[in-house]
Amino acid sequence: DEEEDDEEYEEGDEEEEEEEGEEAAEAQKEEDEGGEVAAGEEGDDDNEDYTDLSKGTFFCADVKANGLPVGPGVPTEEELFAGLNCQPGFVCSRSELSQDLRTLLQSGLFANVDARVQHKGKGKYTLEFTFSENLWQPIKSFKKGSLLIPTEEVARVMNEVAVQPGPTGLQKLAGIKNIVEGWYQKRGFVFGYISHYEGMETGDIVARVVEGRVNKVNVVQVDDEGNTKKGAGEVQPEIILRELPFKPGQLYNAEDGRKALRDVFALGLFDNVQIFPRPNPKDEAKVDVDIMVKERPMKSADLEAEWQIAPGNNGKPMLASIVPGGSLTFEHRNIARRGRQATASITAQNFLAPADDLGYKVEYRHPYFFNSKDPKRTALAVSIFNARKLSGVFTPGEILADVPPVFIDRAGAKVGLIEQHSRNSKASLSVVMEQVTARDDSGQICSHATRQLPTGMLAADGPPTTLSPTGVDRVAFLQGNLTRDATYFVNGSPVGARDIFVVEQGLGVGSGKPFFNRHTVSMTRFLKLRDPPVSSTSPPPILVLHARAGNAIGDMASYDYFTLGGPFSVRGYNVGELAACRSFLEGAVELRVPVLGKHVYGFYEFGTDLGSSKLVKGNPTEYYRRAGSGASLGGGVKLGAVRLEYATDANTGQGNIFVRFGERF
Repeated sequence: DEEEDDEEYEEGDEEEEEEEGEEAAEAQKEEDEGGEVAAGEEGDDDNEDYTDLSKGTFFCADVKANGLPVGPGVPTEEELFAGLNCQPGFVCSRSELSQDLRTLLQSGLFANVDARVQHKGKGKYTLEFTFSENLWQPIKSFKKGSLLIPTEEVARVMNEVAVQPGPTGLQKLAGIKNIVEGWYQKRGFVFGYISHYEGMETGDIVARVVEGRVNKVNVVQVDDEGNTKKGAGEVQPEIILRELPFKPGQLYNAEDGRKALRDVFALGLFDNVQIFPRPNPKDEAKVDVDIMVKERPMKSADLEAEWQIAPGNNGKPMLASIVPGGSLTFEHRNIARRGRQATASITAQNFLAPADDLGYKVEYRHPYFFNSKDPKRTALAVSIFNARKLSGVFTPGEILADVPPVFIDRAGAKVGLIEQHSRNSKASLSVVMEQVTARDDSGQICSHATRQLPTGMLAADGPPTTLSPTGVDRVAFLQGNLTRDATYFVNGSPVGARDIFVVEQGLGVGSGKPFFNRHTVSMTRFLKLRDPPVSSTSPPPILVLHARAGNAIGDMASYDYFTLGGPFSVRGYNVGELAACRSFLEGAVELRVPVLGKHVYGFYEFGTDLGSSKLVKGNPTEYYRRAGSGASLGGGVKLGAVRLEYATDANTGQGNIFVRFGERF
């Protein structure tokens, strides 16, 4: 009641008012004499002491509440007083106090609100609010003021709140609030709340809900200090806005905000990205979202130099060459200010003689190739490459000594379209044209693999390295990839399911007109055995189940057949140490247990060529005396991106320690 409060404030306690009148008169006298009325004078050590009741102001030292109900969902003192003008430690005026009384009454929760200002001494006052609760008819019916709330929640209100005896007061309204607003909060609608109730006089209550629909999305450029920059940046706002999962008119969801943060940062165009949703100051039902970005340099060049160390004549390590090798990389992240990216890299073991083993790769990526509204975000990817890799097909078995290595050079181009179906799920279709050359360790073309005879001579009767007899193949094929990835992270560890299907179809173009089909399928399940403790950063215990199979038919060169063994096949063996085959089957089980915040794990893996090694031309598996199948048992610990593992080869019973990088699955 504002009038009653104003009268109470003006009248107050006569003795107190006389005392304050005297203090004010003394202060005015000192001021007229040229002195300054300052806090702390007259023995007062509190520098915040201020009072001038003659001007209708007082220093608010404390704010209290009387008659405020207590219970779940009922506004607390802190919640009610947070938006008031009169706050402890500040000077408050009569007009501000009147405005605070109107604010509390307009909440609709109280029949009456009184305020009393009490003198504490030394010019300080306590502001005390007294609340009289509003009481209405018992709840007869409840209707949702939003189409989004399901009917089940309406039934909950009737079953849990309406059945309570007595009139409808603050406790019952708080119960409705807990149910309705709790439904919004659990689903990430952080701006959903009950603005007011209707039908209180009749008992037919309607809860009007503000849901927080996106009104406007602003892209804000910031500098290194986080200050807003004037003018447009290098990246057009459209490039950012098309990545957002929310649009104007949609309800704002906290999960959408996290997705927006992840997807905008994944563009690779920004050093920092922040999402700031805020209520629209003119309409509480609307939400404005600021996307604050700090751009990266759009062009960059990197040089990495490497020196190889090898044992010298005396067995001590020394530089293999003074001339370094390494890589040189150029990158443009925002061609034509449209988010298109190009990367070029060159690698060589010797910068002064790069022709010996020069490798290069040029990539161009055009996002949203069809249009910016494409829901699948189809991107065009073009690459030109030249790379050399040691072939695992021509690898010796466990009982055979080292054999001369065979390197496979691939030079060609790849053009494809990539569809993004979800965060990690995607599909792609590409055309690949390449020239493949088999070389020995001296860099010479070799058409057949070799092995060392007991006499020390090299046998030249090994399996062919290419489809053509010259050691050089030219081939064109289609490559398709379908990835369904429903994994998510719990304290840094993946949980969920991942399935991958890859198929390659020869087009009958090139050396020997190869027409073939090569396909693989893999399934991996990351099963969370137990939730981690609340507020814990330790990963949960996880059981990993993995299976992978493949098959190939038609005319294929040996270097494209499947290999068994290696860090991403059957651990404990070298790449290709078990078999080179047309068909295969692999399986793995891994148990991960958190210890001191790190995953310690044990695993069992096996692989078999299903008897298909003999179908490979020249049968490299038999030629190099490989087993054709094998299993391994071991364990390890994951330290960041590094896996330190010990694995036992089940075929020979020998174990070795391995240091690996990245994930196994």
